[in-house]
Amino acid sequence: MTGIAVIGTGYWGKNHARVCKELLTDGLIDKVRICDSNEASLRELSKTLGIEGTADYHQILSDPAIQAIIIATPSKTHYQIAKASMEAGKDVLVEKPMTMNVKEAEDLVSIAYKNGRILMAGHIFRYHPAVRELKRRIDAGELGEIQNIISSRETFSLPRRDMGVIYALGIHELDMFCYLLEVDYPKSLIAMTSSVYNPDIEETASIFVDFGKVKGYAFESWMMPTASKRRELIVAGSKMSTRVDYLKPQELYLFDVKIIVENSIPVAIESKGERTIALPYAEPLKEELKHLLSCVSTKQKPLSDGLVGLRAVVMAEAALKSTEAGKAVALPS
Repeated sequence: MTGIAVIGTGYWGKNHARVCKELLTDGLIDKVRICDSNEASLRELSKTLGIEGTADYHQILSDPAIQAIIIATPSKTHYQIAKASMEAGKDVLVEKPMTMNVKEAEDLVSIAYKNGRILMAGHIFRYHPAVRELKRRIDAGELGEIQNIISSRETFSLPRRDMGVIYALGIHELDMFCYLLEVDYPKSLIAMTSSVYNPDIEETASIFVDFGKVKGYAFESWMMPTASKRRELIVAGSKMSTRVDYLKPQELYLFDVKIIVENSIPVAIESKGERTIALPYAEPLKEELKHLLSCVSTKQKPLSDGLVGLRAVVMAEAALKSTEAGKAVALPS
């Protein structure tokens, strides 16, 4: 059995703590601890969930009953805490972005390798049931040749103060595009952003990602007052197309429509309608943490391992460089 600690109990850390308590109730782990420097918040959550809390994460590192640590602290602290955790002999899941720069991400991957630790990045949408079903169908060839991938995340909310939409939202798209196409990096990408309230924090971003034959288009914005929260992924193929509503993990939408080509010329559209594939409900976060437990137990490589986290940071950094340069940025071959 495994003991897990959650360091950081802010908005997302609370969700991790809640799911860890569910895993404890389910008998999948035998201990949970939480940690946060905000002692008032810590006491409240500890009382609500009925689990032990501490304000000093070094107490977590020295606890032999804790094998794995979930790091959901502010992103700028990820490197320091993940490094200390792995050097203390703990396996770790670091929320995305794994770090806020490439050098620190590379260092964490190296530390994990040298210490024989599991390093897992919190790219939750790889564990989304509809995405898993979509990936299965892509791999089985049901969609034919993938032509375009389009994704958007839109809402109306106060901009974050620690990062813009590329690191906060767009990093999901950059990872998801590569995951679905089974590549490490696109050939290049170009990004355009806009800011209204803080020139250093982009509130809206459009990212064009070039994979060669396949193109990816991502739109991220906190400045959509006419739209409710929207999280959508569309994959267009030569045989069939699909849509994922990230807010509905139990559904995958299929569109049996394609363009008929004769002598390299599109001449007609063939449509056999659309349908919704019903999937068993599973919370993506719980699926992610169950995968973490499996990796801790078997030492298998996580689906979102440290290299995945590193590559996502490389692409996010490239998108910001593209914005500054006003041109496309090539990615590693």
